[in-house]
Amino acid sequence: MPRWPWRRRLRFGLPERLAVTESHFALSDRGRRRATNQDRAITKDLKGGYTLLVVADGVGGAAGGETASSETVATLLSSLEEEWIGDPERALLDAVTAANQRVRELAKADPKIGNMATTLVAALLAGREAWIVNIGDSRAYLSAYGTLTALTEDDSWVAEQLRSGALSEEEAARSPYQNVVTKGIGVEEHVTPEVIGRTLQPGETLLLCSDGLYRVVQPAEIVRTLEERPIRAAATRLVELANEAGGPDNISVALYRMSGGGNENTTVRAIIGGPV
Repeated sequence: MPRWPWRRRLRFGLPERLAVTESHFALSDRGRRRATNQDRAITKDLKGGYTLLVVADGVGGAAGGETASSETVATLLSSLEEEWIGDPERALLDAVTAANQRVRELAKADPKIGNMATTLVAALLAGREAWIVNIGDSRAYLSAYGTLTALTEDDSWVAEQLRSGALSEEEAARSPYQNVVTKGIGVEEHVTPEVIGRTLQPGETLLLCSDGLYRVVQPAEIVRTLEERPIRAAATRLVELANEAGGPDNISVALYRMSGGGNENTTVRAIIGGPV
């Protein structure tokens, strides 16, 4: 049995929430089977030449999930906007800590949302460098020249069983515990996510997304979409693909494309990492 048997509630949302610049774009959609959107997705330029990407997938009932994801994104953004960023890794971890404290404080103050929490995947970028954190089962991928690489590992019961060898990939795909997340913002008093560092090459695209995308859209289709379209059109198409596959969940993406490589058509060569 999962060590943290805490399940997602049904999640839905307002149509689209988006942020656009030349190099980054975020889009969130409620999907076709949800009444509200508990996802949040943003991209934002910060002082000092930094850019922030965030995707949060709230859980704990409609009101709770929306509050958890919204407050997490808002706290992360305000924390990183308050001061000039000297150490990006430290700044990102401090912002995650502040978001966790904020969600826990709100949950304690209102029993109606006392079980709320949210997944979080966030990236802080400057020049070619990216610093990425994730908690829960939202993910970060890198798309480059026909290859889609998973940069993060899920904090979920199924993922843990896969990593330990207790489940095969086939068994994991059929598991009734697909939506059991073992970590989240607001779940425990302290969060200590690992920061992943990555140097981006010209033309590479960083994708952050909620499970409403990767559970229903095949990796080959994701990388093809990212590499054949401009960034805004790629994000829009990814959401369309998830909805065409039934849109069973909220769908959120945040994209950042490193300039210099264009978005020429390429042949999909490999899918690295997973499970997807």
